[in-house]
Amino acid sequence: MLDALSGIVDLERAASVSLYRQLYTQLRDAILNGHLPAGTRIPASRSMAVQLGVARNTVLAALEQLAAEGYLETRQGAGTVVSGQLRRGLMRAARREPDAPPPDYSLSRSADRMAMITRATPDGENPRAFMPGIPDLESFPRDLWARLLRRASHELEDSALAYGGTWGLPRLRAALSDHLREMRGVQADPEQIIVTSSAQGALDLLARAMLDPQDKVWVEDPGYLGARAAFSGTGATLVPVPVDKDGLNPAGNHPRPRLIYVTPSHQYPTGILMPLARRLELLECASRHGAFIIEDDYDSEFQFQGRPVAALQGLDASGRVLYIGTFSKILQPGIRVGYAVVPPALAEPLRSLQRNSGHIAPGVVQLALAKFIEEGHLRAHVRRTCALYEERQDALVSALEENFGTRMRVNRPAGGMQLVAELPPETDDVALARSYGERGIVARPLSQLTLGDHARSGLLMGYAGYPVKDIREAVAACRDIARI
Repeated sequence: MLDALSGIVDLERAASVSLYRQLYTQLRDAILNGHLPAGTRIPASRSMAVQLGVARNTVLAALEQLAAEGYLETRQGAGTVVSGQLRRGLMRAARREPDAPPPDYSLSRSADRMAMITRATPDGENPRAFMPGIPDLESFPRDLWARLLRRASHELEDSALAYGGTWGLPRLRAALSDHLREMRGVQADPEQIIVTSSAQGALDLLARAMLDPQDKVWVEDPGYLGARAAFSGTGATLVPVPVDKDGLNPAGNHPRPRLIYVTPSHQYPTGILMPLARRLELLECASRHGAFIIEDDYDSEFQFQGRPVAALQGLDASGRVLYIGTFSKILQPGIRVGYAVVPPALAEPLRSLQRNSGHIAPGVVQLALAKFIEEGHLRAHVRRTCALYEERQDALVSALEENFGTRMRVNRPAGGMQLVAELPPETDDVALARSYGERGIVARPLSQLTLGDHARSGLLMGYAGYPVKDIREAVAACRDIARI
């Protein structure tokens, strides 16, 4: 009977896969492909162990797993055999197979629209100049963060270790409420704050909550691709609204919106700061249309001159502004925590929606963040990195001017983590970015961030995450790679 396994079982002692797993896999595959047909008697475990030169426990573990999964069965007087039930199932499957249609791997229409928007850094890649949205990872206080995580893991309450507080630990929401009120002028009780797995998670949550198919959403043009993906996923219609020197311009003949998406503190990608007059105009426009505003305040803490401008949400007296923030830009993307501040009337239904959508941040990370804010570490970190980012912005602007002169027009924002270098209108920014990418330099084409017919040629260049030396070397390499 042992000869029945000849050519079926061939164990490799030097393989990284355990002998038990190899034996289980090879026997299972032989059963499924018919090399061990139903009713075939399996040798006794002791005999098989001797024949294969392995411990009997190894054989027992493999046979027990196969029996538990239904491949083998024990028959009185016959020992262990290949299951007959399995044979009947395989025969039925074989009979159906010729007439069965192949799997349809196409996505749903809404998922296809989302998948068409490509924007993420490839998995596994280290940040490279000039990837936008990357903070300085070296300045993140890793030792302090590790201590806070250890403390949090010991202090976390049982409810948070289970399924409690899915919309945010009370302590973090309280700390965020105080921080946002003082630093951003956001008026929000802790009950209005919903902690999510990221700012993108908050966008997805709000898009699901507020939009039906064919609803109109005004989006900045040029604008943030992540927001477009979230809104497209609901089947909503995106209405590109041009950005001028004051940000999104609500004047014009645009269809009535359900939502208006803006980044007023540092418009993405141009870095424009929306002045007070335009903010008030936008609030009045939303009120007139009965629309809501999503204010994405993704990197507003990094204001190089004076205090950051107060959030649009703090000016809103009608409960129309839904505010989004993130720790990915302030600290590091790997923390994976964002949040939304919503009007009181929306708080409870959004909590239920969040629980069912799964945009939930780990409790231990939330508690560590609460401590990080309460103990003043967040404010100190923002002060340090703000000075650092200003220095790096200076270095990038100077390097671009020295290497490209008037061939690049740099729009220097008052803060933030990236800037736009505009190119001559005839320049193919996509081809230019591709040529840079082939040499390991990342610059995002401005034209790809535009929906309307007024695309400008330019490059979005991040500077926050890269030392001055690397910035200067990368710009010099850009000059040598392609002349513009």
